[in-house]
Amino acid sequence: MLRQLLKRVVFDNKCSMCGVNRVDKGYICKKCDLKLKEMSFLKKREGLYYLYLYSDLKTVIWDFKFKNRKLLSENIKLYMKKPIEDLIKEEKIDVIIPVPVSDQRRLERGYNQVEEILEACEIKFENIERIKNTEHMYHLNNIEKRCENIKGAFSIKEDYSGKKILIVDDIVTSGATMMELKKELESTQKVAGVILFTLTVVRKYFKK
Repeated sequence: MLRQLLKRVVFDNKCSMCGVNRVDKGYICKKCDLKLKEMSFLKKREGLYYLYLYSDLKTVIWDFKFKNRKLLSENIKLYMKKPIEDLIKEEKIDVIIPVPVSDQRRLERGYNQVEEILEACEIKFENIERIKNTEHMYHLNNIEKRCENIKGAFSIKEDYSGKKILIVDDIVTSGATMMELKKELESTQKVAGVILFTLTVVRKYFKK
């Protein structure tokens, strides 16, 4: 009762997707939930697996990352769990690695949203260290600046020789972060392969 009251006061109890319909449980209304379930099939384009275009899930991601709606991971798992499990099986993935956030970002937000989703989906993953506090990517519109911003950001200490790796993120805009992590894995480890998966992708990623 108290939790629901606080939810109404702090978040106005409105759906994170449409911002109109009120919800009593979770953060997605029934209408939007049905829409997202219909769209939640695995897609692949230009070597990237994804579920949604960012424009389809923008307000949900924003609430999840910047409005402390941490439990949105429980909603998102309803759309992501089966597709990512199918991908892991299809690609014969050995290790899942969520894109790590910096210590500064984790302190600001309180959690890594990708880890929260994977935990909700009951998918085991391994963490790597992010050793560079980068500027927010959404402040950088230029792909060269994004690449420079993320360069040298990761430290890989585990031995992933012979392993097929799945990198998981929540948003791909330019692809700079994922590609830097992929490059680091391939240059320092004798991996069997690196596969990329994201919950959402910005449409202009495919126009670069």
